[in-house]
Amino acid sequence: MAFRKDSQGNWAPATTTYTLGEAFAAGVWNMGTGGGRFAPVMRPALSLEETLVGLKDAGCSHVEFHDTEAEPEDAVDIKKAVDNAGMKVAMCTANLFKRGPEFAIGNLGAPVAATRAEAIRRTKNYITTGIEVFQSEIYVYWNSSNGFGGPLMVNYADCYRQTAESLSEIVQWMLDTYGPEKALPIAIEPKPNEPANWAVPADAGETLAIIGMMPAELQPFVGTNLEVCHSTMAGKRYAAELGLVAAAKKAFYVHLNSGSGLKFDEDLAFGDNDFGMAVETVYTMQEIGYNAVVGIDCQPLNTDTADQQNASVARSVRNFNRALEICNTRINADELNALRAIGDRAGLSDLFARAVSGLS
Repeated sequence: MAFRKDSQGNWAPATTTYTLGEAFAAGVWNMGTGGGRFAPVMRPALSLEETLVGLKDAGCSHVEFHDTEAEPEDAVDIKKAVDNAGMKVAMCTANLFKRGPEFAIGNLGAPVAATRAEAIRRTKNYITTGIEVFQSEIYVYWNSSNGFGGPLMVNYADCYRQTAESLSEIVQWMLDTYGPEKALPIAIEPKPNEPANWAVPADAGETLAIIGMMPAELQPFVGTNLEVCHSTMAGKRYAAELGLVAAAKKAFYVHLNSGSGLKFDEDLAFGDNDFGMAVETVYTMQEIGYNAVVGIDCQPLNTDTADQQNASVARSVRNFNRALEICNTRINADELNALRAIGDRAGLSDLFARAVSGLS
């Protein structure tokens, strides 16, 4: 965590850097019993210690928490468990969607002032935990319930403006309290819907627009956490969205998984649905110089048994490393860029097919 001034005198994240593929994180929610509205419980519940062992065995060096899984009052003991497992906390985030009924109508951009105030309070509280206890590398704000449900349910301009104003209040408080040198980078995670019918911000572009509404002196402390399945749900190409936020110097963190189209948040293992997408994503991460922890956010398959609690996370890590190997050994950057320079789409398509298939 923390910020330092770059060569141009601008504040920039000074988090620990990693070689791509060196450090992975997953949430404690990425292992679990299963079950829900349409499915039976498939697996036994695990203790925190068992979950941490499972995530580490899957290839994770770091872990992620919501405040509903790691309450601030329990944070010291939880951090000890993380330390004992030989892991670190990569990311923490306040649950602003299921914590109370007030969040049914939104959070940082909600039309009700009391709801916005409670969302701000809970966010500040967990940033404190992230800095003082977890020594987290980043704080994520997932939009979740933020947005609207149907026609004219909010003043649309106000929803975007108030989201930016709430984030500005949070960042200013953090800087006043801890200073830039101890501040957590805040990464906004967009999603087009679910649980909100129309969520704000919905995609990378809306996220950058909201950051752009904040006071200029606060903007360096806020970036993005783009998730593959969320981009897929919005009809976007994940690697292209990643390129967009990188061009704006806002690619603070990522959540990798996969999904199969314009529907719900499937949270499949990274590379499960479209391995070519995984290769494109990893190559793009190389091109933009991504050097933070690689976050994984996937769920067990509904058929996974007790001994497969961590299988989706482990497969995500393996698929990432498989894709990385392809990028390093089968994609010649000089050939790729030469084809790009002359706009040879046929040649580019063939290069990519050869790389992914391993066949000439």
